Amino acid sequence: MTDTNRLEELRWPEVEQYLTEHELPTVIVPIGSTEQHGTHLPLAVDAFQARDLAEEIAVAADALTAPLIPYGDANHHLGFPGTVSLSTETVVSVLSDVYASLAGHGFENIVTVNGHRIANLEAIETAMQRSKEQHPEVSFAAIDPLRLGVSIHQRLRDGDPEDGMHGGEFETSFMLARYPELVAEDEFEKESPETGPYQSLNLVGNNDRVLTPSTAHSPENGDLGHVGDPTLASAEKGEELWATLVADAADFIEALERSGAER
Repeated sequence: MTDTNRLEELRWPEVEQYLTEHELPTVIVPIGSTEQHGTHLPLAVDAFQARDLAEEIAVAADALTAPLIPYGDANHHLGFPGTVSLSTETVVSVLSDVYASLAGHGFENIVTVNGHRIANLEAIETAMQRSKEQHPEVSFAAIDPLRLGVSIHQRLRDGDPEDGMHGGEFETSFMLARYPELVAEDEFEKESPETGPYQSLNLVGNNDRVLTPSTAHSPENGDLGHVGDPTLASAEKGEELWATLVADAADFIEALERSGAER
């Protein structure tokens, strides 16, 4: 088989070979977003995170990774030029169709990597639930950096927990580590709105909170677009965060495959 973990680079007999040779074949589905991330980062941050994380996990776990879905639920960013958003219902439909295709070929484990931190999770969870009803023999799971990486985010964080995490300390660190040529460091500026009671920007915390819709931003209101403090970002922080996420995700997939083999 060709030395690649990318599904789209394989010929169909090679995919068939992978499915035959692996007792519990696993495929990873990356989904991100194409949306603004402030004046210092490009629109593809979430897409890059989903694709890169999925591909590195696939290598570590001997899995395949499906092509990136570059769009997500980003309606609250449409005030900024360049953002492309799908409705929640569309994301559910797209994922459900992708899952059905992969399950039909014989993949036993379908793992979604969400680069659009938290924002796509409602749609992903709905799509997985519907797909599980149609394909009870398949194991579905979703990996989100802010859900899998709570401990490492807390350990590496230098900013205030309420700074926020959209284009801030951590996403900027990822971009400095992987795509520094796309980062405008001269545009770094802390941007963090006030929150009300039981509302929190600490997305890796466990405090009491209520759920509210995402707030729409617009440059017409003076918003830069990001939430957080990119001045605290570093390439070193991005590399350490990524290495931990990849290792922990690979451990999860290996455990998923062991549990499947025992059934």
